[in-house]
Amino acid sequence: MELLLKAGTAVIADVFDSFGMLPPVLADTIGPVTPLPRFAGPAYTIGGCSVTTGETGDRAKLAAIDGMPPGVVPVWAGTDIQGVCCFGDLLAEAMNARGCTGVVVDGGVRDTGYLRELGLPVLARYRTPAQAIGRWKVTAHQVPVQVRGGLQEWITVAPGDIVVADEDGVIAIPSADLQRVRDKVTEWAGTEEASRAAIRDGMPLLAALERFGHL
Repeated sequence: MELLLKAGTAVIADVFDSFGMLPPVLADTIGPVTPLPRFAGPAYTIGGCSVTTGETGDRAKLAAIDGMPPGVVPVWAGTDIQGVCCFGDLLAEAMNARGCTGVVVDGGVRDTGYLRELGLPVLARYRTPAQAIGRWKVTAHQVPVQVRGGLQEWITVAPGDIVVADEDGVIAIPSADLQRVRDKVTEWAGTEEASRAAIRDGMPLLAALERFGHL
């Protein structure tokens, strides 16, 4: 994880381009609501849907959080959610206590003042004071989910895919592509600093491209 986080989402996106693959970046509307947006870890997925039944609780949501192991990145897929939150302070506290690395929410959160003090990095599509009870519920966890994409309308995130988030955005690396992404990142790591130093010392960009093969 450290290698990918140090490389950053921009380099990882370039790696996908070098494979002739569309980089699986999430929409730029999913952004930080807390400080320190840099984190990486395997996705722990949660899916849900809007309801109008007046339900008074969401036991499936609580069970999903109770099942989170340390080190994961909960990915909340509020596919059709609008105006209400996926979670607030107490559920964020529970995720933090379980050792989650960071949280990505294609939907809303609330109690953002508390979240900022908690120290758990959270990225979300919006903030709202409105609760989800009776309006939106969790239907499944640890299944493939869809979240809004940056280069395509939807990105499918499966359990165990590696989510990397930093100041440039969020990218979800399918587990099937992880090894070759890591290999290419490792290959490029040695040239990244060298090319930066050469450009800093005045090397023309075209000459740098010829020498280092990637800018």
